[in-house]
Amino acid sequence: MVYMVIVFVEAKVESIEAVKSRMTEAGKIYEKDPGTIEFSLQQDVSNPQKFILVERYDKQSSHADHKQNPIFEETMKWLKENVTKPNEPHHINL
Repeated sequence: MVYMVIVFVEAKVESIEAVKSRMTEAGKIYEKDPGTIEFSLQQDVSNPQKFILVERYDKQSSHADHKQNPIFEETMKWLKENVTKPNEPHHINL
């Protein structure tokens, strides 16, 4: 079974490129976490402010472990300062 988290993010206009860069770099680090299959950022083609974070894990507990990554807390704090509204996470078992 694969555990998936899809997170909808809307960046502030002035933060679009920063969000794209920061989350892409964070994804490279997160993909090295045990149990992480994918951590990628997708940008909406019709509205560049909107992004989707795609997170796939080998099991649900790997997602919980992901939150223990040393950069997780700082990255989430930074992201909250650069978005227009709270992130919208959706959790899916495949």
